[in-house]
Amino acid sequence: MAHRTFAGVTVGESIDCGTVTVDREEILAFGGRYDPLAIHTDPAAAAESPFGGIVASGIHTFALTQPPVVEAFYGDSDVIAAGHVESLRFPAPVRPDDTLAVELEILDERPSAGNDARGVVTARRTATVGDEVVLEMRNETVWAR
Repeated sequence: MAHRTFAGVTVGESIDCGTVTVDREEILAFGGRYDPLAIHTDPAAAAESPFGGIVASGIHTFALTQPPVVEAFYGDSDVIAAGHVESLRFPAPVRPDDTLAVELEILDERPSAGNDARGVVTARRTATVGDEVVLEMRNETVWAR
């Protein structure tokens, strides 16, 4: 991947960030440490839930998408930091052995208000399992110009 500058960000661009697979042990470990609800940590209780089994925490689902997005887009760029998350949705659960396909779409880029040395990029991150969307996020990042 070539170094990406703010000027090189293209509105409308869609970046295939690849895939990531999660297994049962990772879901249980993450849930136990960061989101200890029974649907993430207790197979017997999760089996009795509306999900019918263990599912990944939403925050885990987000975390799973970050490495491929960094590798495909942000890793070698002039990004400075996250600005804010405008929306974050988990329309369907992530289950053990699911493989998430991750995509990033550039929605907007603009100079930062009041700071000529900075720019703002708005992107939509989507993760799907098969044809089902499991994560949709819209966020802004701050870039050097």
